[in-house]
Amino acid sequence: MKFIRIILLFFVAQFIVISCSEDNLPIDPIPQEQEQAQYFKYTIGEGPFVYFEDLIFKELVLNNFEINTNKDNEISFQEANAFKGTIDVSFKGIQSLTGIEKFVDIVGLNCANNKLSTLDVSGNLNLEFLSCGNNPLTKIDLSYNVKLKNLDIRTTQLTHLDLSDNTNLVSIRAMCNYSLKTVDVANNNNDKILIFFFGLQNSALECVQVDNVAYSNTATNWRIPETAIYSLSCFDSVL
Repeated sequence: MKFIRIILLFFVAQFIVISCSEDNLPIDPIPQEQEQAQYFKYTIGEGPFVYFEDLIFKELVLNNFEINTNKDNEISFQEANAFKGTIDVSFKGIQSLTGIEKFVDIVGLNCANNKLSTLDVSGNLNLEFLSCGNNPLTKIDLSYNVKLKNLDIRTTQLTHLDLSDNTNLVSIRAMCNYSLKTVDVANNNNDKILIFFFGLQNSALECVQVDNVAYSNTATNWRIPETAIYSLSCFDSVL
């Protein structure tokens, strides 16, 4: 009897050891939905955070308490996504605007008079106002900014400017672009453009592609150099 009891105790002990071993612990998986739910539970002060390449730009945004609502040392994705106003960082010596893409709902951006050689606003789909002049920009893609109404892009190093997708434009100021050769503004809505000012110190400008040549030649407040022409196809005109 004593022997049987010892045998039973042995098997019970073995069962306990096996059941509690690390390899046999029950798995509690975290499904993808739960991970996503955890992400959306983050508060404003928790990550992930916006990456700013330029510390001047970051400091300016941190000091804007309409954006940095908890007044800490980082801008969370939630804070960036929540801001729906205008960001003005003009005349600050900024060399990179990396991070601006996280501000998906801003309606205005003034980054004029800085040191920007590149500018990516493809993520700012609600942008209506953009002032990016007096920067050494060599190219810019505005094809995603279809809500854009007012553009100031004076004094850059652009050689070509494509505005053919910007059907809501009302005002374009692009004087003093000494390297600019061609502009495409054929967007089937040229009659909406009230100010088209390319006439001052754009000596390299050869051709502006438009919807209607006669309209552009007679439209009030449309200005291009005397040496430039309006055309339905600048590719053919500059050959």
